[in-house]
Amino acid sequence: MNPGALSRALATLSLLAGLGALGAVLYLQFAEAVQPCSLCIYQRLADLLMMIAILLGFFILRRWLWSLASLSALSGAALAGWQWHLANAAADRVQACATIQLWPSQDFSTGSLSGGLTAALAGHGSCAIAGQQKLAHWPITHWSVAFFLGCALLLMVAVLTQKRRR
Repeated sequence: MNPGALSRALATLSLLAGLGALGAVLYLQFAEAVQPCSLCIYQRLADLLMMIAILLGFFILRRWLWSLASLSALSGAALAGWQWHLANAAADRVQACATIQLWPSQDFSTGSLSGGLTAALAGHGSCAIAGQQKLAHWPITHWSVAFFLGCALLLMVAVLTQKRRR
């Protein structure tokens, strides 16, 4: 496999992992009623930024955008690591973290796309408690750290194997 194809394959794998992770957390939120906290929302935004940078990197400025995607993944890992810390070390002391809402509250009974998007990007409750939620017998924070670090590693290798355009 030539280096260009390898780098595209690694970036594609990271993109698919990002889509899978986003699908998993949306399933947990809407099907299993696991409410996200503010740190969860920031991690979703890091995932979205990573996926957008990867997609744009397929068309323009590949090395730079995939480096940005890797930085976004590392930011998501740092956020997940902080949430892991809150869940482990401070769960008994932290009552709630600052809740955020990226869009003003709306009536979600309309079932509109904007209402669903607002619900998906609204943080609720304690970050420490949200970090203790489990998926397949492993805390979600652990999954998040592993996911983001894995994507960052794949993207760094993709950047390093990508031929420089002169």
